[in-house]
Amino acid sequence: MKKLIISLAMIASMLFMGLKNANAQINLETVTIKGNATKAMITEKVSNSFNKIFKDATEPSWVEINKRFVVNFILNDQKNKAVFTKNGNLVYHLAYGTEKNIPDIIRERIQKNYEDYDITSAIRVNTPSVLVWVVNIENNKKIITLRATEDDITEIDTLPKS
Repeated sequence: MKKLIISLAMIASMLFMGLKNANAQINLETVTIKGNATKAMITEKVSNSFNKIFKDATEPSWVEINKRFVVNFILNDQKNKAVFTKNGNLVYHLAYGTEKNIPDIIRERIQKNYEDYDITSAIRVNTPSVLVWVVNIENNKKIITLRATEDDITEIDTLPKS
């Protein structure tokens, strides 16, 4: 049995699924999810859904984890991850990026509110019901993880730098 370590972005995406209250506060902890990860023989429904949603995707690599199909791929020169049900429904999509990938309105608000910080990474978390950005910012003292939408920016984690 292989272990699947879920990253902060993955946890955030799971917590944001179905999140209706934009002001909700979320405390994230390190989570290890154990499951069988095997090379996937995807269904025709999953394949058709993936090809329709991500037309220009390259290098897809599929695994099956707990009856879900997980695909890592490249799209628009970015690493991406998507999870589908066996019926081809998209559960969520993560796009890993940098400051340049963040929409201007969100980037400008972060830069205004956190003047002494640099944006070091950004992950777009897209589910059928919500689109949020998980953004890491840092200065010489702290690393802060933000949950950002066009309407709200919330700190979800802070780590001191050593």
